[in-house]
Amino acid sequence: MDLNELLHAHQVAVMKASAAGDRSGRDDHFAKVSEYAERVRQLRELHQMSTTRNGAETPERIIYGTYAGETRPPAVAGPVDSWEDEGGALDPPAIPSPQDPLPAGVTMKTFNRYYVGAYSYEDLGLALAEHARQEALPVAA
Repeated sequence: MDLNELLHAHQVAVMKASAAGDRSGRDDHFAKVSEYAERVRQLRELHQMSTTRNGAETPERIIYGTYAGETRPPAVAGPVDSWEDEGGALDPPAIPSPQDPLPAGVTMKTFNRYYVGAYSYEDLGLALAEHARQEALPVAA
């Protein structure tokens, strides 16, 4: 059984215990997962001690999750500024308005869309005619 299967089986068992109102059964499953996570950490530490890394740092400890009852302090995240200047942006650029100057060679054209039932029109006259036609149709009872 790999880790994904183990976590899936745990999730199913917790959902069943929660639906049945079995708080002790649910807490027992959470204790098992904590035990499994600690065992995985121990195995990783054993593996890291058995291999030499040529002076490289050991990787950070992977935490699979926390529970509401745990009192460990939260991990400190780096400042947001450390990754903001990598060429990306958090917000997409604003859509230019027709009054804003555009770069040379770039044109912008806007289309008005009018939706009447299942149809879409760019001409207001055609949209109004379709609306009048639909209004004139007898309603099926």
